[in-house]
Amino acid sequence: MTRSAIDVRARLAAARAGDPGLRRFGAAEHHYALRPPLDGAAVAAFEARHAVVLPTEYRRFLLEVGSCGAGPHYGLYPLDGSGMEPVDLAERELPGHLATSFPHTEAWNPAGTMSEQEYSADGRTTGSLVVCHFGCGALYRLVVTGPARGQVWFDDRCSAAGLTPGPGFDRWYGDWLHAL
Repeated sequence: MTRSAIDVRARLAAARAGDPGLRRFGAAEHHYALRPPLDGAAVAAFEARHAVVLPTEYRRFLLEVGSCGAGPHYGLYPLDGSGMEPVDLAERELPGHLATSFPHTEAWNPAGTMSEQEYSADGRTTGSLVVCHFGCGALYRLVVTGPARGQVWFDDRCSAAGLTPGPGFDRWYGDWLHAL
């Protein structure tokens, strides 16, 4: 286990000890636990199937730290998308969805200027992988293709708040971990 993985697991254990009733937001879902890391073959198979190379920080997390579980809000989804809402999983499986460049480099929210169907169209989020559920339909997406590759974006189109850029995966996850 790498030093980074040991540090993450130690912080999660301390957070779990400090929250025995699992009262922090999302804790009852993920219990401050990560599933074991994936092997290189599983990650390579996902990348080949979707014709992408996962951003370095996320790929390293999957291979060295954990495959899913403890994370911001309701925790990290598994790479295969199990446990996701069917609509979000279906998006991931659209041919070319992940391989097509993410169309944004700055916040995007033309709510009220287009129909709800246009506003929520799958093409608005090509090149991004849902990694976490915030709650009430809002999601965090990791951009895997395009100029914003590696950034975690907040997708709050469900509340007409659009798409908002965020930091890279390590900082996004680390900010959550350090706030515990």
